[in-house]
Amino acid sequence: MKKMLLLFTFAFILVAGFSSRADGVVDKVCLYIPNRIIDAMDTFTLNLGIGPVVCLELRGTRAVQGGVGIGAAAKIIKDYNRQYGACLQNGWNWEFICVAAEDIERRPTTRWVKEYWQHDEGFPSPTQRIYNFHTGARDYWELGGSAGLGVVADVALHPVELADFVTGFFFIDLKGDDLSFEDFE
Repeated sequence: MKKMLLLFTFAFILVAGFSSRADGVVDKVCLYIPNRIIDAMDTFTLNLGIGPVVCLELRGTRAVQGGVGIGAAAKIIKDYNRQYGACLQNGWNWEFICVAAEDIERRPTTRWVKEYWQHDEGFPSPTQRIYNFHTGARDYWELGGSAGLGVVADVALHPVELADFVTGFFFIDLKGDDLSFEDFE
């Protein structure tokens, strides 16, 4: 009887383990195309706004950037870490190579846009919460810029998201942000 109970328990553990691994494979296969499309959308930022604003900035990561900006704008957002919606953004900033100062506020926002207030001086550090790899409102490694005089546009490419997109074709999820069936429950 003990042997039979032990054998039953062992068989159950094997089947349960296989089932959970199989579910992961089923998720990856069934959601392959939607995940590749979403990963492709994650590779860039495109924010458009209107308001009393003047800015011109170029960025080759937050460590190497240059420009200046001041004003307020109502913006439509398609930004880093899957932020989609609208917000009001106001404040000022200046950057010169590896030194910067800013006082930027983004609020109020719609549901899928992260609110923040960033006041910083000196060298921008990638360890700040606003640059968090998974939940941050900004990408420390972005390449892009902003330009505007009354109408403003922010455009950027995200190298880490680009790597996540490319490796996704080989079922490797660098950011750990691919959809699974659990996301729909």
